[in-house]
Amino acid sequence: MTPAPLSGGRSGPCRALVAGFGQPGLRDLDFGRQVVDWLQELDWPDEVMVEDLPCSAALVLHRLQELRPAKVVLLGAVPRGVDPPAALRRCRLEESFADLDNALAVARQWGGLPADTVVIEVEPAETGFGLGFSDVMAACFDPILEMIREELAGVAGGLGTPRTIDHSSLTADQPVERGEPSTEIWEPSEAMGDLLGYARRHAEARAQSTRAPSLLDGSSSEAAGVALTGRVRPWGVCVDTGGDWFDAVPLGDGLIGLVVGNVAGRGVEVAATMSDLRAAARAYVVLDGTSPVRVIGHLDHLADATGLGRDARLLYLTIRSATGEVRFTSAGSSPPLIVDGHPSRACWLDMAATAPLGAVGATRTESTVHLTATSTLLLCTDGLLEHRTLPRAAGLERLLRAATAGPAGLDDLVDHVLAACTRDQRRDDDICLVGMRLGAGVLSPAPRHLRR
Repeated sequence: MTPAPLSGGRSGPCRALVAGFGQPGLRDLDFGRQVVDWLQELDWPDEVMVEDLPCSAALVLHRLQELRPAKVVLLGAVPRGVDPPAALRRCRLEESFADLDNALAVARQWGGLPADTVVIEVEPAETGFGLGFSDVMAACFDPILEMIREELAGVAGGLGTPRTIDHSSLTADQPVERGEPSTEIWEPSEAMGDLLGYARRHAEARAQSTRAPSLLDGSSSEAAGVALTGRVRPWGVCVDTGGDWFDAVPLGDGLIGLVVGNVAGRGVEVAATMSDLRAAARAYVVLDGTSPVRVIGHLDHLADATGLGRDARLLYLTIRSATGEVRFTSAGSSPPLIVDGHPSRACWLDMAATAPLGAVGATRTESTVHLTATSTLLLCTDGLLEHRTLPRAAGLERLLRAATAGPAGLDDLVDHVLAACTRDQRRDDDICLVGMRLGAGVLSPAPRHLRR
């Protein structure tokens, strides 16, 4: 393990070591390592080293033997469950509740850590899978820095009383006010703002995901004779929302409007845009949802006038449960797939190539198909069909095979198709997959393209 050089790569005896521990990918439980990334950018005396030690036990022991620090300050998130989130505790190593990673545990067992080892514990707010940390944790940076300064005051000379900066309200777009120039200012790096900004974007994405819930339960719903099952898989590590979505809006008299869309981009970076476009599409569906062409036309004009949803891809359908009539219009979306009968037969609905949203001069056409009680309509976004190593044509064929070989139940079928199309593939985009069926009592004939 190569230590990160501090203060321009200064070398000298190490009298004190400040080290972070954490669990990557577990939100606040990785807070200690992220704080160390920031601390490494500050100006430290020669005899103080700041490092991230989670590594193999052998390398950690080797590094501690090499440094032989007289003082060690460890910092990380430790869930005791008795204090409010972001509460700070300072204790001796033997008093700490820290479940140190294997490397530090071995170092402690083998005497690699000196007797003068202090642990600064932070009570986490979120311990689930995810990147970044909770907003409330940002207020801990200055108090942690002050605790470290107090611990090192008697060990490393020249620490003085550095001026600190309030990061409690720092955002990625807000410049840091550094005050009057001084050689004693502990200057944060740009990475600090990036780190807080990344955590804030995740928090905003989580808020956006609850801002416009589906009017019908997206996992499994039945309303006005239509059964609906949907799955949305945002791209990224443990994020709840991205650029793909679907909505089902009851329009009265047994008519339902169904939207499947994806904003250009992926993951949390486009979650806010997706939420705004979703709200706009929902409004147009409520106002003029009986005509798919007009709904797409309204969104075209909105994208052209304001930029909202420009280049987004969207499919809008109306389903009349009593007759099985489905009318739909596409704006650059993937074609619907109809699966019918047992054993299943399937085919893609014919759709002319269309432009994404924002093409005001483009000709939007409307198509009509009739479903039966044995028909399943599958709708998806491009993320299910395309990968960097998989051509679109191959993705279409793979989805068709999975749909015809799937189980009979709608929920099971959607899960089967999703698993089959993502198995052994490195995902690089958001995914949305929706399955729809009519209820009993539909008297319309089989669609012409499925008749023998």
